[in-house]
Amino acid sequence: MVNPDLSRRLVSFQANRKIPFYRLFSYKEGFSADMVKMFIRDYPERTGVILDPFAGAGTTLFSAQECGFDSIGIELLPVGEFAVRARQAVGRLSFGELREAASHLGRISFEASPIDEAHSFKHLTITRDAFPEENERKLNAFLTYVNERVEPEDVRVVLIFAAFSILEQISYTRKDGQFLRWDRRSGRVGATYHKGRVLAFEDALFEKLDRILADIRGRGGAAARGASEGTTMELRRGSCFEILPTMPDGSVDLVISSPPYCNRYDYTRTYALELAFLGVGNGAVMELRQSLLSCTVENREKIDRIRQVYVEGDRLDAFEDAGRAFRSSKALHEVLAILEEYHGQRKLNNPGIYRMVRNYFYEHSFVIFEMARLLKEGGRIYYVNDNVRYAGEAVPVDLILSEFAEAAGLTVETIYALPGGKGNSSQQMGRHGRCEVRKCVYCWEK
Repeated sequence: MVNPDLSRRLVSFQANRKIPFYRLFSYKEGFSADMVKMFIRDYPERTGVILDPFAGAGTTLFSAQECGFDSIGIELLPVGEFAVRARQAVGRLSFGELREAASHLGRISFEASPIDEAHSFKHLTITRDAFPEENERKLNAFLTYVNERVEPEDVRVVLIFAAFSILEQISYTRKDGQFLRWDRRSGRVGATYHKGRVLAFEDALFEKLDRILADIRGRGGAAARGASEGTTMELRRGSCFEILPTMPDGSVDLVISSPPYCNRYDYTRTYALELAFLGVGNGAVMELRQSLLSCTVENREKIDRIRQVYVEGDRLDAFEDAGRAFRSSKALHEVLAILEEYHGQRKLNNPGIYRMVRNYFYEHSFVIFEMARLLKEGGRIYYVNDNVRYAGEAVPVDLILSEFAEAAGLTVETIYALPGGKGNSSQQMGRHGRCEVRKCVYCWEK
């Protein structure tokens, strides 16, 4: 059903860009606080627990608190975990504390300040040459000063967060879905793109600090935390494949989430600068990539890893139930048969696409069965996702995942389609014609 209240702006991060606190870190794959609050208002209960198994930068968690709900988030990437922790620190700071710290920073020359390697930006292989030399030198001097000289901890965390959230602005890179796009000034082989002005480190830093200060002053004191009195918020760092099975039955009222889409986007590359900033090394990045819900052609099969979780939890019956839903979906296996044929005919632009699509749905069956188990009677799941198209073959992600939801005992109340879908790539349009694919929010109920 087309829902005129759902716009592309509402189901993406765009609507957060003008909302205090939510706008402080641009998490491009997120959705808006307004959308979360709209779904909470539709729920008949006024208190309870909201779960987001793909928590990102915490939009669901903070929105839940503002509406009087407890919240639990699961997030694999350290990027989201740090963004949530930093925003909590922002909420605890007074305007005066941060203004004093920012004023003191304004009197420091980072061009001449000492640098300690222990606190410097540790490049990944894929981030080298990301910054103009002057910006990287000042960034490292800033990090040295803040880590060694600034107290209390909340002030230190917020100052570091300010630098964390401007990395793209002070670099030769731009986030571009499947990868980082590189400006030709970086000297990277094959880089032809020009991103325009690269901000000087101090300009970007103090602009960000001014915005944080404005948000604190605009809402003031406890209101800056965005939390209703007595609510709790818990963020669990790790894989939802391992954490969801450990949670108790019927412990959640609402799930509001958006999983990675089946679109080949690799978040470990998109957020490579932020991961490097947080000290995540090359080996750890590769491990994170393989722990994600399969959404890139580099993801390997996780069946043994997932099965071990259920063996250890003495829940092999649940493992078999989810696997059976995957195996019995006629629509899914029709799609997979076509993609497998295209793979053999070399019609897919990457040989890993068939494997990625298969693993995406297989792994998703376990996520959906666990969410269904965790819901209380009358609970709902709101799930934001896009359909995709490969080599002209439209993949109805919404219908297939909703089949899994029904197999898990849920009722598919509505699949809300956005008034305007998403166009396919110019490459696909040239070969297969224009085909709009649905952008949807699924509403499932127990």
